[in-house]
Amino acid sequence: MTAPQKLRASTMEWCNRNSRPKPSIPTPAVRPEATRWQKPGPMGRNEWANFHKTYQADAMAHNLRLQGGKQKEDSKQIVDKPSLAEVTCLRENRNRLSAPRWQRQKYIPPPPEQFPYRPQIIGQSVPRPEHGRPVERPAVPCCFQHVELENDFWASLRFPVSRKALTARPSKKIYELSRPRQFPLACHCSMYSNYEDQVPRRRKMSPRQWRLHLQRLEFLSKPNPRVLADLMCCCP
Repeated sequence: MTAPQKLRASTMEWCNRNSRPKPSIPTPAVRPEATRWQKPGPMGRNEWANFHKTYQADAMAHNLRLQGGKQKEDSKQIVDKPSLAEVTCLRENRNRLSAPRWQRQKYIPPPPEQFPYRPQIIGQSVPRPEHGRPVERPAVPCCFQHVELENDFWASLRFPVSRKALTARPSKKIYELSRPRQFPLACHCSMYSNYEDQVPRRRKMSPRQWRLHLQRLEFLSKPNPRVLADLMCCCP
């Protein structure tokens, strides 16, 4: 059997104090702190105003709770229609206010000028529009009964020729431009048939090409080392 363990004096005092039953003495009730409406003495002007504002808000919330919560407002509100006299007065004011104070006549734009850009070239006549140009669009029927009729219609369609075009004389440059462009025939090989007469044009080398060309010439100018080795072996 183990010997009883000795406790310190402070521990023994704590055990004795907490092992006793709790006394049945009722604790005195503590009154809550008074609100600003329960303060003794008369209230000032600002305090009465705050009290009235809070009372109105509390009363509205209490009434809403009695009515079953916040009611949904009707989307369609009944609006009193204005009378005929009020509508007439509003229309007169609207017409009077919408009219400009200083009324002017309607602006009529001038007719567009034909050929507004006319460069004045010295020694030449001023360009003027030719009468009857451009030609009106021909009347084309909406449909044809047969393809041959449509082909005959487009084949017989003619436009009037301009008088200036009949009397005009084209220049040499215009005549050259009007002719179709001719290209030389492509050769099947790069060499010409007559090489002596048609020598290909020499092209200039770039600096890199010229440097590589000199390296090739230097390499070709040196004897073959394998041939030199054979000659040295054969020589006595």
